[in-house]
Amino acid sequence: MIATLKILCSECQRENEAERVYCHHCGARLDRSAVVPTKEPVDDTRKRVRKLFDPQRAKLRFMFFKISKLILSAGALAIFIQLVSPPDLPAPTKTLILASQIRLDMETATQRHQPVQLEFTEDQVNAYLASALRSKQATLNKPLLEFKRAVAGFSEEIGTITVERSLSGYYSLYTSAGYSVSIVEGKMVARTKAGHIGRMPIHPQLMQLANVLFADVLGALDRDAKLVSKFNAIQFHDKHVQLALTAP
Repeated sequence: MIATLKILCSECQRENEAERVYCHHCGARLDRSAVVPTKEPVDDTRKRVRKLFDPQRAKLRFMFFKISKLILSAGALAIFIQLVSPPDLPAPTKTLILASQIRLDMETATQRHQPVQLEFTEDQVNAYLASALRSKQATLNKPLLEFKRAVAGFSEEIGTITVERSLSGYYSLYTSAGYSVSIVEGKMVARTKAGHIGRMPIHPQLMQLANVLFADVLGALDRDAKLVSKFNAIQFHDKHVQLALTAP
């Protein structure tokens, strides 16, 4: 019999060989002060030592960690590519005349105090956004991030806004949020329903925390939001939005 030393794991109370740094059962780091002397047959000691220094086991362990690192690296690269990949967006609009026309249509409708329904396409709204934000671009720039444009998109019950910013003027980054919007007592109430950074989907609850990324753009459109709030209802449909005003 040979007296050997065992290290008792403080987490799972399992015995480990004295040569180990981490518990072979739970993976916790071993406390060197928890050494327990035990008696072990000579043959068992030889087998244990041979097992510890078995080149085949060492090779398998090395391959396992190498493959794990490759899988983690590939996963991280895939996430990075999704984050920096641009979403499907229309080309920047060059038509700015429609913007003033949309504002005039909304102002005229709210001043008449008669039932009316207005409908605008994505192209019209994006031309409107380009015009409304053009003069405010300087205030929308952030350190190392230059504001490029805001793009609206519409599907059934969801309105999406995507903000494009340029990293140091060289590479564009995109942040998108989808909202369901209602008008309650003269105020617009928006609920986050979807979100993306690049092409990477973001959970709506997490996207609520990222709404600060849109705060400056929404603030720049505050006058326009107040004008929309004068209507009674707003509805999103595929590629267009409707504003409805009922009789007072």
